[in-house]
Formats: sequence, C-alpha cells, structure tokens
Amino acid sequence: MSKRIYLQHPTRDETVAVKTGFSLAAFLLGFIWALTKKLWVLALAMLAVNFALGVIGLAGAMAYRISLVLTILFAIYCGMFANEWHRRTLERRGYTVL
Repeated sequence: MSKRIYLQHPTRDETVAVKTGFSLAAFLLGFIWALTKKLWVLALAMLAVNFALGVIGLAGAMAYRISLVLTILFAIYCGMFANEWHRRTLERRGYTVL
C-alpha cells in the first residue's frame, strides 16, 4: 500500500494528496498523466522525449530496437519520479506539507 503526502494551499481551502513511490499511471500514460496533473512544462518535455525516441526508431531495424528499449527505460524513469515531480510543483505553487 502506498503512502500519501498531503499538501494544503495557505490561502485557498484546498488539500491535495500526492502518492509516494512508483506511479503506474505516469509509467503507462506518460505526458497524458502530466497534463492531468497540470504539469505543463513536464508534459511538453515528456512529449518531446517520446517524439525524439520515435524518430530515432525510424532509422532502421537496430535503431528501432534501441528506441524501444530507451522508450521503456524512459517510461520506468517517469514512473519512478512522477509523484516527486508532482509534489515539488505543488510546493512551488505555494502548497505546504501537512
């Protein structure tokens, strides 16, 4: 069972729960997950990396295999750090940890 960190905005009566650990949603959905969390710059960066890896895969059979492995590794990386990125972004927006 994953733990949650609760963050509250000081001026609005709003509390957000952010899970800790691996994010399966970010692993599977990538930039779409970032868009749902309103992480605009991160979503754009994730989309750019996925696009670049896709273009690399067009170079040939070996490049396709390398691109596939790199895409899977990038998805794992995003899944590992997504919740941390979400928490940090909320803190930059003024939320504080309860």
